[in-house]
Amino acid sequence: MTNQTEELWDKDLDSLPWVEVEAWQGTQVESFVSGLAHRSPFYAEKLGASRKSVKTIEALESLPLTTKSDLRIAQESPSEGESFGTIQGMPTSEIVQTVSSSGTSGRPVHYALTASDHARWNDGIANMFFTAGIRPADVIAHLTRLPMVGGGLPYADGLRKLGANVVWAGGMSTERTLETIKSLQATALTATVSFEVYLAEHCREVMGYEPSSLGLKKLIGGGEPGMGQPEIRAQISEAWGVTHLREAMGLSDVMAGMWAECGQGNGMHFCAQRHVAIELIDPDTENQIPWTEGATGEVVYTTFNREATPVLRFRSGDIVVVTDIACACSRTSPKIRCIGRSDDMLIYKAMNVFPSAIRDVILDEHSDHLSSHMRIWKEEIGQVKFDHPIPLEVEGNEDLEESEAQVLSERIEATVRMRLGVRVDVAVVATGTIPRTDYKTSLVQVRNPQTSKGTPYPDVQ
Repeated sequence: MTNQTEELWDKDLDSLPWVEVEAWQGTQVESFVSGLAHRSPFYAEKLGASRKSVKTIEALESLPLTTKSDLRIAQESPSEGESFGTIQGMPTSEIVQTVSSSGTSGRPVHYALTASDHARWNDGIANMFFTAGIRPADVIAHLTRLPMVGGGLPYADGLRKLGANVVWAGGMSTERTLETIKSLQATALTATVSFEVYLAEHCREVMGYEPSSLGLKKLIGGGEPGMGQPEIRAQISEAWGVTHLREAMGLSDVMAGMWAECGQGNGMHFCAQRHVAIELIDPDTENQIPWTEGATGEVVYTTFNREATPVLRFRSGDIVVVTDIACACSRTSPKIRCIGRSDDMLIYKAMNVFPSAIRDVILDEHSDHLSSHMRIWKEEIGQVKFDHPIPLEVEGNEDLEESEAQVLSERIEATVRMRLGVRVDVAVVATGTIPRTDYKTSLVQVRNPQTSKGTPYPDVQ
């Protein structure tokens, strides 16, 4: 990428040296923490009697962490008139919107926004999309089908704050979604990475025309890892005829949109520094790690101006690698790639491995013979440890000969063992075997004992 300063959404903070951003955030965190126990029974109990003075981001390390499980438990028995449980920090009469987590990792947790919270979310999400290259002149097809989740109504509100024309085509039949994109001359699209792959395939197979004929110029992908993987990115780019591909990420627990790629690529900038503080921690020791290029850790968030359902030191579970700390676009916030989730970690004998790492290694060396669709099988939902090779299905390309499938499976197994130190048991299956979805597609699935393993090529088991 070339050195080119970009237009900024937040002209005060986006280009301010990061050390100065954190210093300013420290002044906000101090008042937030001091008043938190008085507003939230949950945090009154968590912080206890020893409520330490916190004046810097570094000093947050002395305070307890918050997990999704903590928040879920806090909502199990809401009192009359306080439906968000003990995390609720404002009267229900002040709440103007409810947002829900997706529920992919358990029972959904609900979060509340006051009018002020809503305005801050709109600003942060607008910054995310602006960083990703969306502009007021864009007609953007918004394909999330669930209004209540973070990527639903909050994304639409943020895009409207930015000034874009929002075409909410999610929730329709796939055919109608494609027809709407075409007839309204959408210039941009935002969806999960899985759905962008699925929609391109459906366009060819069912509608009978190439996705590139729709005329889209910009694609924003998020909701799951994938857009940062070069082979998946190339597949989406080729299918849609689009070179403007950007990855974006957020959390309903904190703010629905917080990270996005700029025109320089190489990772996602943090875009919510006016409203949220971030820490990088070692997921095992829970110690802070400096935001330096190459550092790897778990992102922890503090919503220092959130009113209705504030979170202090929220453990995201997202394991990231810092890809850059000085960008030619002039933004100063850290840039990251999400490489997996702590709760997705698998253990083969004594070796830890992320499912996304297995996928990335396979596509890195064998993408010429495979589609991007694959799945790892667990025998039960709680399984983490594998004493035998990890079962894995990968889809071969349509032009893959049946006689080549066994050889390819052995090559894939050797690649994974050599590069990751774990063993996998690979079945190469026919194109279309692995189900496509119009939302997030889990790379790890639980085997249903009532169904078969898949549809392998003949004689390949």
